[in-house]
Amino acid sequence: MIKGNKYFLGLLALFLLFTGCNKKQPVVEAVTLEETKELIQEQKQKYPERIITLSPAATEILFAIGAEKQIAAVSDYSDYPPEAASLPKVGGFDGKTLSIEKVLSFEPDFVYLTSGMHDFLIPSLEQFKIQYYVSAASSINDVTKEIYDIGLLTGHFKESAEIVLDIKAQLVTAKTSGNSTKVYYEVWNSPYMAAGKKSFINDIIESTGASNCFDLIPEAYPIIAEESLIVSAPEVILIPAENGISVEDVKNRNGWSTIPAVVNNKIFIVDGNLFSRPGPRIGQAVKELSELVK
Repeated sequence: MIKGNKYFLGLLALFLLFTGCNKKQPVVEAVTLEETKELIQEQKQKYPERIITLSPAATEILFAIGAEKQIAAVSDYSDYPPEAASLPKVGGFDGKTLSIEKVLSFEPDFVYLTSGMHDFLIPSLEQFKIQYYVSAASSINDVTKEIYDIGLLTGHFKESAEIVLDIKAQLVTAKTSGNSTKVYYEVWNSPYMAAGKKSFINDIIESTGASNCFDLIPEAYPIIAEESLIVSAPEVILIPAENGISVEDVKNRNGWSTIPAVVNNKIFIVDGNLFSRPGPRIGQAVKELSELVK
C-alpha cells in the first residue's frame, strides 16, 4: 500500500535518487532511463493492471503519462481527456457516493484515492491487500511530485518525467516579473466563496507573480462577506464557466461598479476544471492566467 507519499519498500532506492539522499544530484536528468529500468527490475516490481481512479485529476494524470490502458474504472466526473468519459464509472468524487462494494466489483489491483475524501476506503483496501495511493496535492510542487510517483508505480517513469519537465518549462515562461495584480477567484457566488491561502488555486495565482486577494485567510475555500470582497478591490476577477455566471452578471451586482476589475473590464470566464484540478494541466493554467493578469 502507498499512503500519501510513502512508497512500498521495493521503490525506496529509486525514491532516494529523487529526494537528494543519493550522491547524485536530486534532479530528473541525473538518473538515466536505463538506470531506472535496472532498479525497477532489481526490485521485481509488478505494475498494476486494473487501476481505479477516484478523482478527475487522477484520471488526467494517468492519461497524460500513457497509463490509460491500465484503468479499469474512473469517477463520474472524469471528463478529460474526452476518452475518459467513456470509461466505466465507479461513482462520484464525493466519498458519500462511493462504496467499497462498487470499487471491489471492478477487481482492482490499485486504487488512486484523495486524502480527506476517500480515507474511509483504506481499511477495506488493506484487508483485501489492494495497493493504493493517496493524493494530498495542495500545491504545484505536490502535483509534480505526484506525477513522478505515479509514473514510477505504473511503469511510465519516462513519460511522467517528460510531463513534469514540460510543466516546469511552462511555469518559467509564464512568470510575470514584478506583477502584483490582485486576483479574485470566485469558487461560488451563493454564498460568496473565494480561493484562500491553502487552496491549489492560490498557488496557481502566485506562480504568475500576481497576488490572491484572500491569501491571508488560511482556509482553502473560505466564505467571504460581499463587503470585504468589494473592499479587497480585485484588479482581475476569474469566474469558472461551470458556475453559469456571465461577465454582465458580475458587472450588474450591487456595489460592484467601483471595483477595479469591473471598471477596467478585467472579468474573465475561465475553465474551472483547468484551474482547480491538481493534475498535468497546471502549467497550462498558469500560462493562461499570466496572459489575463498582464
